[in-house]
Amino acid sequence: MFSTTTHSVPYLYLGNFSRKPHYYSVKRTKLPGSAGAAQLSKPNSTSSRSHDLVLDLRNLLSRSSASLQGMVERATRLNGILDRQLVNEVLAKVTSMLPSMRDVRVTLEEPATQIGRVQLQNYQFEFSLTGAAGAPTTGAHVKVIPTITPGLLRPLFSQQQLKHVRGFKTDRSIEAEQKRNPTMTSRLKNALANSPQRLDGDTPFQAEKLRRLLAKSEDHGFNNAENLKIAFAEGYLAAANSEDSPKSGKTMKYLKTLVVIVVFLGIFLSFFTTSNGSVFRIQLGNQVEVDPEEINVTFEDVKGCDEAKQELKEVVEFLKSPEKFSNLGGKLPKGVLLVGPPGTGKTLLARAVAGEAKVPFFHAAGPEFDEVLVGQGARRVRDLFKAAKARAPCVIFIDEIDSVGAKRTNSVLHPYANQTINQLLSEMDGFHQNAGVIVLGATNRRDDLDQALLRPGRFDVEVMVSTPDFTGRKEILSLYLTKILHDEIDLDMLARGTSGFTGADLENMINQAALRAAIDGAETVSMKHLETARDKVLMGPERKARLPDEEANTITAYHEGGHAIVAFYTKESHPLHKVTIMPRGPSLGHTAYIPEKERYHVTKAQLLAMMDTMMGGRAAEELVFGTDKITSGASSDLKQATSIATHMVRDWGMSDKVGLRTIEASKGLGTGDTLGPNTIEAVDAEIKRILSDSYERAKAILRKHTKEHKALAEALLKYETLDADDIKAILNESQT
Repeated sequence: MFSTTTHSVPYLYLGNFSRKPHYYSVKRTKLPGSAGAAQLSKPNSTSSRSHDLVLDLRNLLSRSSASLQGMVERATRLNGILDRQLVNEVLAKVTSMLPSMRDVRVTLEEPATQIGRVQLQNYQFEFSLTGAAGAPTTGAHVKVIPTITPGLLRPLFSQQQLKHVRGFKTDRSIEAEQKRNPTMTSRLKNALANSPQRLDGDTPFQAEKLRRLLAKSEDHGFNNAENLKIAFAEGYLAAANSEDSPKSGKTMKYLKTLVVIVVFLGIFLSFFTTSNGSVFRIQLGNQVEVDPEEINVTFEDVKGCDEAKQELKEVVEFLKSPEKFSNLGGKLPKGVLLVGPPGTGKTLLARAVAGEAKVPFFHAAGPEFDEVLVGQGARRVRDLFKAAKARAPCVIFIDEIDSVGAKRTNSVLHPYANQTINQLLSEMDGFHQNAGVIVLGATNRRDDLDQALLRPGRFDVEVMVSTPDFTGRKEILSLYLTKILHDEIDLDMLARGTSGFTGADLENMINQAALRAAIDGAETVSMKHLETARDKVLMGPERKARLPDEEANTITAYHEGGHAIVAFYTKESHPLHKVTIMPRGPSLGHTAYIPEKERYHVTKAQLLAMMDTMMGGRAAEELVFGTDKITSGASSDLKQATSIATHMVRDWGMSDKVGLRTIEASKGLGTGDTLGPNTIEAVDAEIKRILSDSYERAKAILRKHTKEHKALAEALLKYETLDADDIKAILNESQT
């Protein structure tokens, strides 16, 4: 503790509790019942805050000699830390001076001699007297300190003395160290505090308690010879609030850091949320319960794939009566692979197998196995088969199995890419047998599957689920028509006009017809509604108005008329169904064909007829508007015609010059099977020749039937849409 000297008004230094020291002057005031008292006030020149507080310290210094003697005795037992004789001399002087002290004037001209400390509430009051030995007291010194010094040393030792005891740290040094190296906990505590804190943890409302003590002391009289009044103030509180409180910049820094951490945790945990409607739920570590699905579908609900149903009925027998086959030494099949285009009913067939056998049905999609965490796919496969084994006999259906069972890779960029398929291979045919568990897989990309997955012992049976034929389409249409209100429907005509439709296409067509009937306000679905829905599926949705550009409409009419004329006068072409210049989908017009019967193979004449029909649009543009007026509207026609010609030459051996051979496409440099330049030139020349011959045949037909072509184009401009009967009538009328 350092001291200072003033000439006019003395000041009292209350301890180095902050970076900026606070000094207080002692002014004599009159209190009721006392000859004199000391009031402590802070000069205006030293601080902007005002601290006026008066407190009677009668109870602080009115210590008996016995009490002080006890303090000395306890201190003496501390192995001579203080000199016993010196302490006794100081004690005698203090006890002799207490009754005679009247006025107190603080003059810190020489170091003060500490007498002791007294605790009140949460404060320690350290008081000292100054003066020569045997002479009256010339001054007093009071300091307020926190109550965190060890209790045994509080009465006699100051913080400066205690700091030099070996192996001991004072609270002051601890607080200084914490200020230099604050912990994250203390930073957050200071940043989020609602009210400013003192060094000792107390809040400013403690000053109210001191004021109440002062008011109580003023109600009693005092003996000037027995009482010592000195004022003190909590000066370090102002410094603690102004200097040691967290700055707004630091507070915002800590809060921003906290917000960033919370946002990062929220984004990270968003990857591990529950997905509704899925068999699997992403979790960290814990296994996921996989529950079977109740199935009410039977083979009666599946139409249009009789061959596939017959194959799967054998699987149902395996599940219903396994002992029937095991008695003969046979084994149940491990798996059945359903292969076919999208929408042909593979999933429905798998559900029907479980429904017919009345066994639990476990369903999972291929993409569900893989997630952001490495090893999730393999774990999910284990969980799925573990749950299935517990419920055997049962059926496991994996839809889009090509997603999880694709060919394994040796890429170093994905060292864990094969874990899922390896686990699937092990579960289907590994060390542990899956008695009573049959795996059904569905895919439309069989060539992408790993060969180890296709071998016997895993997928023993492959069932091809193709698009329905004429009979199958009639059955599917009949099934779905029973679910709506409809008029008399010509099923034969409707089935014949939907060649190539899958079961999903037929269901969508009937649903679209029902929606159209509801929009039109009809009570039942008519044949017209069904034909409109069929055209929508075949040609795309119809736009409501034709193009305002009459020149574009004229070009479109002659273009579509060219397709219709060539198709009508070509023997092996498909029969015409409808021609329109109303924009549908991405095209400005459309010509639709419907085969009379199912085609199980295609002849060379039919392929050439298809190419001639496709060339009819571009040939019509050239003949009617000239070579410089041809448009880009024939891009799709040329693409399809080129594809047919390429297959004829490279795959089907329909070229005399190239010969009876198949020529695979080049796979790039360094593969060892690239085509020679002569072969490539011969193939390109033959494809070009076939396309040129087809184009010339189309132009020849249009030159021969120019009158019919013009009449058909004018009818399209007038009526916009013509069906097969309208086209036939117009062409017959033009010939007469």
